[in-house]
Amino acid sequence: MTTRRCFLLLFGVVAAWIVASAWAQQPGRVQKVGILSPGNRADMVCLSNNQGGGVGCFLEALRALGYTEGRNVAFEYRFADGAAERLPALAAELVSLRPDVIYTYTTGGADAAAGATTTIPIIVGPAAESTFDRLAGNFARPVGNVTGLTLNSLGQNAKCLEILKELAPRTSRVAVLANPDNPNYRRDPGVLESAASQLGIVLTRVDARNASDLPQAFAMIRASGADAIFMDDDAALAGTSEVRKEIIKWALGRRLPVASPSSRVAPDGGLVSLGTDNSALVRRAAFYVHRILGGAKVADLPVERPTTYKLSVNRGTAAALGLAIPQALLLRADEVIQ
Repeated sequence: MTTRRCFLLLFGVVAAWIVASAWAQQPGRVQKVGILSPGNRADMVCLSNNQGGGVGCFLEALRALGYTEGRNVAFEYRFADGAAERLPALAAELVSLRPDVIYTYTTGGADAAAGATTTIPIIVGPAAESTFDRLAGNFARPVGNVTGLTLNSLGQNAKCLEILKELAPRTSRVAVLANPDNPNYRRDPGVLESAASQLGIVLTRVDARNASDLPQAFAMIRASGADAIFMDDDAALAGTSEVRKEIIKWALGRRLPVASPSSRVAPDGGLVSLGTDNSALVRRAAFYVHRILGGAKVADLPVERPTTYKLSVNRGTAAALGLAIPQALLLRADEVIQ
């Protein structure tokens, strides 16, 4: 082999080594996460009072896992601003951007994302258990492209009704405030009938989709003769600050206790909440996204149910309603709001 050929061969080997070394030193490719929020940009704030923040706590958890926007991850946001009908179009926009994974929460978000793609992994956290029955199928090994964390259970709702009766023993008629657009609550109040019957309570369903429906809903509650309100843990009702607070304010003005499986209700003036730690569920969803970005398959990530619930009782509201909180219940409570 001539000297020139040896030189060219050596040069080629060295050049290839330099290119390979430079490539190896490049940071990993920037992965794209699509975020579909049924709420608004207020969700970007991660609250510290167990109320969570559908987007804020998720981003905070990803940062703790080592993700930095622009360095190893890029985010594409779409906010429905409380308008559930916008979710399918927003989900389609995200899918067109070809993210590596989509994160969303609530049944509306899950259904919209699942309707827009059957191939891109979708992490939902949280949503109602029945949502995953439809979209994941097998909880232990999800079928398809959807997995995540469930929000609560029917047993939790029944227990919340029991605690309402314990706090307000004279309660005999309860208005169940539900969103008719949420498939998880179309069965209400039927799913609570067994518990209500044992407690001597008559249930009346009252529908409300958003703030504009509240005047009509309030009129129906008055007409029903209800002496308490059970507010479903729906994103547009208990999950929307303005709506939730308006309902509670109206109820307190008429000396009606409000109970809910949403952890947001008691801190805002409701009588009792038996809720899940929403921020913990959102953070767990971030870990699921991390697993997907690391190469895991949806089938490898089982749908998880919450294992603990937080009982919050508002002592100030009880006093305003002339109710005495039993000592046994105070001892059981995880949070007593003064």
